[in-house]
Amino acid sequence: LGFGATLPKALLAGLDRMTFYGGAKVGDRTMVDALEPALKALDTGGLEAAATAARHGAEATAAMQKAKAGRSAYIGRQLDGVADPGAFA
Repeated sequence: LGFGATLPKALLAGLDRMTFYGGAKVGDRTMVDALEPALKALDTGGLEAAATAARHGAEATAAMQKAKAGRSAYIGRQLDGVADPGAFA
């Protein structure tokens, strides 16, 4: 990340490192499902677009199968149909 990088680019770089070390990716039913689209929308469309993208990403976790990472991974299939709490946080 070079000098003069925008805040969204810096946040995306942080997310990249978080997913690298944590192992979660979009589709794993974690906070990454809300965070990645929000940060991409923030980079291109601003704060309102980011909030909308985050909400849609979080809501999409309800349709996902068992979580592959995060605390919900310990729960099993009991939360099928329920949005991931970490994605909404």
